[in-house]
Order: sequence, then C-alpha cells, then structure tokens
Amino acid sequence: MVDLKTKGKFLLNANLPDPDARMGRRKRAKLQNEQEGSELQAEKRPRTQSRWLDDQRKKTQLPTIHAGSDDTQSRPGKVSKADPADDEAAVGKKGAKRNQKLEAKKAQKTQKQADAARRAAEAAAEAVRGKAKAKEGQVSKAAAELIEKMRQGGAGGDRRLLAMVAERIAGDPEKDLDLFDVFFELHRKGSDAEVKLIALLSAVAVFRDLVPGYRIRETTEQEKSQVRSKGVLALERYELKLLQLYRRLLPELEASMRRHPSATSPALAALVKAAFDFNYRQRLIQTAVKHANDSDVTVRGPLIEGLQDMVEGDQRLEASKEVVLAIGRIAQGLAANRKFAAKKDDSQGDRGLQHELLKVLLRLPVGRADAAELAAMSGDFSTASDEVKQGFLESQITQSAEHLRKAEAELLYEVFVVYLRVLRQRHLHSRELLAAVLTGLAKWGQQVNLELLLEILSELKLTVTDAIKQADELVALRGLNCALVLLSGPSQALMTDVSWLSNSMTEALGLALPSLYSTHSEGGAWPPAGSFAFDEAGAVRTCEKKLVESLDISSAPILVLQCLEAALKCPQGYSNASDANLSALLEMLFTIALTADPHVGFPFLREASLLLRKHRRLHTLLDMEGGIFGLGGIADKAITLVWHIQPLTCSLASHTARAAKELPAAIPRRNALIVDMFPAIKEAREWLMTEFARHLASVTNAPKPPKLRSTASRSACSFATEKELRAALPSAEVDDAREATSKKK
Repeated sequence: MVDLKTKGKFLLNANLPDPDARMGRRKRAKLQNEQEGSELQAEKRPRTQSRWLDDQRKKTQLPTIHAGSDDTQSRPGKVSKADPADDEAAVGKKGAKRNQKLEAKKAQKTQKQADAARRAAEAAAEAVRGKAKAKEGQVSKAAAELIEKMRQGGAGGDRRLLAMVAERIAGDPEKDLDLFDVFFELHRKGSDAEVKLIALLSAVAVFRDLVPGYRIRETTEQEKSQVRSKGVLALERYELKLLQLYRRLLPELEASMRRHPSATSPALAALVKAAFDFNYRQRLIQTAVKHANDSDVTVRGPLIEGLQDMVEGDQRLEASKEVVLAIGRIAQGLAANRKFAAKKDDSQGDRGLQHELLKVLLRLPVGRADAAELAAMSGDFSTASDEVKQGFLESQITQSAEHLRKAEAELLYEVFVVYLRVLRQRHLHSRELLAAVLTGLAKWGQQVNLELLLEILSELKLTVTDAIKQADELVALRGLNCALVLLSGPSQALMTDVSWLSNSMTEALGLALPSLYSTHSEGGAWPPAGSFAFDEAGAVRTCEKKLVESLDISSAPILVLQCLEAALKCPQGYSNASDANLSALLEMLFTIALTADPHVGFPFLREASLLLRKHRRLHTLLDMEGGIFGLGGIADKAITLVWHIQPLTCSLASHTARAAKELPAAIPRRNALIVDMFPAIKEAREWLMTEFARHLASVTNAPKPPKLRSTASRSACSFATEKELRAALPSAEVDDAREATSKKK
C-alpha cells in the first residue's frame, strides 16, 4: 500500500537539470524581449489624455502624398523608429544639454572646413591670375621644425638635409610638399655660396619630376557652385601648392642665371624640357632664349640642346611658336642696338645673334598635320551632331589635323618673318648666322606661296652676289643651294630670271677650294664631338645622328655636294643648261678633285666623270686642244681636262691614281661602266663620312716603331777638329771658311 504522504516526493528527490541553466544568454535575452513586447504600451509609461489622443490620431490618419513628406509617415499604422518625445524622456535635461554642445561643436568644425576650402579656392584663383606672392622668409611649420631638428654640422649637414628633403618630397609629394620651403630657406641662408647654389639646383631637380604636363586653370563659378568630392578638393590644393612653389622658384632661377650662369644653365635647360606646357610658359621660354644667346659657349650650349629637345617634343606647337617669337624679338633688338652702336662707334654693337639659336628652328615639328590626318577618326560622322564630334575629338590623345595645320601655318609665318628680317639686315649679322638662315629657308621655303617665293629669290640673288664680292664661300654656297632647292619644288613653273645661277656657281666653287682640306672643315674639332666613341671592348662606334648633323652644319665638301645635286635636279639650273655652263662646271669639278684633300676629292672625281659621260658633246674636253663652247668672242678660251687628269694619275692615293689612268679611255666607250672604276664608293656622302674611320684604320695598321736606345748608352757626338778638316779638305776651302767666320765675328 502506497503511502500518500510520500507519494509525490520522488519528484523533489529526483536529480533533474535546471532548464534555466541550459538556456543560453542569447535565448534568454530573446525571451525577455518577447515578454516585454507582449506588454501594453500603457503599462510602459503613464498615459495622459492628450498623448493618447495623439497616438490614436496617428494610427487612424489617412495616407497623403505631398512634397517633402516621408513615405513611411504617410502610411497608416506605421510608427517612426525614433520619437523625439521618447528620446527627451529617456535622455533627460543633462543629456540634452550635452547633445546640444556636441551638435554645436560639430557645426563649428563643419564651418571651419568650408571656410578653409573656400580660402584655398580663392588662393588658387589668385595664384592662377598671378597675384599670390610669398613673403620674404616665410617657411611652413613642417619645414621649420625639420630645419631646427636636422640642421647641424655646417655645410655637410646642409647637404645631408637637402638630400633627405629631396628624397621625402619625391617619395610622397602630396604629403611632404610643404618641405619644399627647406630649399628656399637654405638657398637664402645657406652655410656658404656652394650650399646656396646646390639648394636651388636641388629644388629644380625635384620640381622637374613633379610638374604636370598641363596648365593649371582657374575654377569657374559653375564649378564652384557644384559639390566636389574630397579627392577633387585635395587635387586642387595640391595644384595650388605646386603653382605657388613655381612662382617662387622661377624668379630665384632667373636671379641665379645672372649671378652664376654657367652653373645654372643646365638646370634651366632641364626645366624648359619638363615645364614647357605648364603655367608661365612665355616667361620661362623668354628667359631660356635670352641666355641661349649668351657669348659664353658653356652657358648657351646646354640651353640650345634643351630648346632643341623641347621643340622636337612639342605636340601642340604652342611652345615652338613662343621660341620663334622670342628669337625674333632678340634679333630685332640686337639689330637696332648694332645700328645705334655703329653710329656712335661703340664696340658693344659687335655682339649679335648667335647662329646656334637659329639652328633650333631647323628642329621645328612641321608636318605633323599630315600624319594626324592619316590617323584621324575612322567611320562616317557626317550625320553625327556637333556635340558627338566634339566629344570624340576631346577623347583623342593627339591634336586634330585641322588644329595642327592652323598652328603650322602660324608657326611658319613667324619663322619667315625672322628669316627675312635677318636676310635684309645681313650687313649687321655674322656669316654663320646668315648660313643658318639660308639653311632654314632651303628646308621650309617650299611651304610658302609663290608671291613670297619671288621675294625670297630676289633677296637670295643679292645675298649671293654680296657674298662672292666679299669672298665668303660659305654664305655664297648656302644661298645657291637654297635657290636651287626652291626652284626644284612647286616653283618650277615660275618665269623669272635665273641666269645668275651658273656664273655664281662657278665662282663660289672656286672660292671653296681652300675649305676642302677636310670633310669637317668648318667645325671646331676633328672629329666632331659625340660622333665617335669607344665601346667597352675598345672598338670605335659611330653615332650616325650626331655625325650627320655635324656634316650638314659644318662641312664645306658636303655643302658643295648638296649644291651639285640640287643644280643637276633643278630644271632651271644645269639639267637643261648650255654646253658652255656645263663645261665650266666640269672644269671646276676636276679642279676640286685635283687640289682638294685626296679623300675629299675622290668622290668629286666620280661625280665629274659621271656628268661628263652623260653629255657626249663635251667629250672633246678629253683632247689636248679641248674645245671652245662660248660664243667665240675674245674672252672665250679653250677648255680641256687633260692637264687635270695627268697629275691625278700621279696621286699618292692609289685608288685616285688608278681611276685617273682609266678614265680617258673609259668615258667615250659606251660599254664601260664608270661606277666600276670607283668600287669603294657607293654614295659620295657615305664616302665623306668615313674620313675619320679611314684615318684611324691607317694608324692602327701602321707598323710599330723600333725601340729606341736609352739615353745612358748613347755616346757623345764628336766634331771634327781643324787638323782633321785640313786633312780632309783642300787648304783653299779651309782658308775661305776661316775668313767667312772672322767676317761674321
């Protein structure tokens, strides 16, 4: 029988796990939230009549849609997530005051950021307009702290500081651009003059790597009104700092060019090559062109090279135009100064325009419009709108063919203004400058119209005539080459008097004979600098680009060869000339082959032989009597080439002697090839270019001289005594010698 008192005690005695102990923390929190959510709203807070009515009105309001309303508030039965009244009740008065202070601080910080961005934009606008000027001695906070911390140890410490600053700016320019003030501070207050100069050169070297390839423009009012991102604002501030640094750097560089031109000119040349598309381009190029006209070669040499590289890399042709305008202003000013100095007999008028400066114009990138037209946009855009075409053109990297053609026309106009100004004032300029002008006219002359071409030809006639009267073969040959090249182009149909060309050609070739002693006759060094160099193995390597440039500029044989080629191609030159003009030219060519250097005269012997073979009517020149090819007047003379060929057969150069012996018999024969007699020459120009290499090869193949005896082993030289002389000579001769000696004493 079961005891009822102990019937239910087994449940109390049973070892059962606690259900709350098994429940996790998250589950317990979830159950608690559910229990709290099941409570009535009225049990959470005391309910007043006004608040209860507001809650009921919000629950039962109809949905409405109007401007500025929130969709969640317009739906019935939906309560907003955060009720201000609830927040106020939960936060309290102290919390509300604390929130108000935080909101005020946040609004103040936002206002400060807006004011800073506005001031940065205004400063950028003023910097672009050229109104921002740095105060004397103004240094940024970061630069001042770095100078105070790291500047120690005298000049060596300053150099270490410059190196560290340059490395930091180059590594992270957007962060450490303020450290650029270290360069200006050390340039102003360096330990010595060398440190000051190194600081400026270091600043130029660092800025050259940072300068962008575009101009920084002012932000428009429309762009200011738009909301811009942090990246755009950061880029604007970085460009502002860069532009302000450049405004401080450029005047310092100009002042250093006046104090230390030789040391600063390479830095200015490097900046010209890097920043010719940046702001203040006109000022930079004018400074470079001004010092490129310096009389010191060490100053103008790096600047000339920098301007040449800049002109070759100019894609928009805007910087090239600035160079031409600057050269024109300098030429005009110097010509006026020389006129004034000539009236007052002042020696300062001797300084004129340097000819190397005009050689920069030979590198102008004229002709890119045709290349751009070939690479123009493909497809049919005839039905496209102007907006689509403009967008497509803006997306291209290169300029359009129409824009380039317009820029080339403006550029060539300014170039010919400079050329004609110098040519008409030729009595005020040097022969090298006139030669550079004539070279440029020969290169760009076919780009002008026929009216200007006739004017150029008339100036060329006067220039060549004056040069021949002054025995200036360089200007005369350059002028003849220019005239012949211009007449070989589209101006072949011109009806103008060119009878002066043949006589001037013969006279100019006669004047050039003393200059044909070497291929590099007009250059200051033999061989030209940079044309030849030794490689690692000790072999001689040739830089063809440098060699060709030097030959085109400073080689009289190459110039004579160019004149000869242009004369034979020109229809108004020697291609249809009379026998009298051709015979005079052949006589002068054989004279050049005879009197010039053997290496220089050999290609002219080949050209003269080919020309004589072509005109069979002139074969009588190979006879002893020769021929008379003029009008038979009293001034005419018989021309023969026998007396030119005969000494050529005795030339020390074996190839010249061998060819001269075979020419008289080979020229009249039709089945003989003149080229076979000159196997070493494929082209006359290539033969002239090998002058230095052939001389060097001859030296390397020469046998070594025998070893000389040491001076210690040499015996003293003994002279004959009077007794020995009497024994060797008759007594009368000894007496005569003694009398002559006594008379001299």
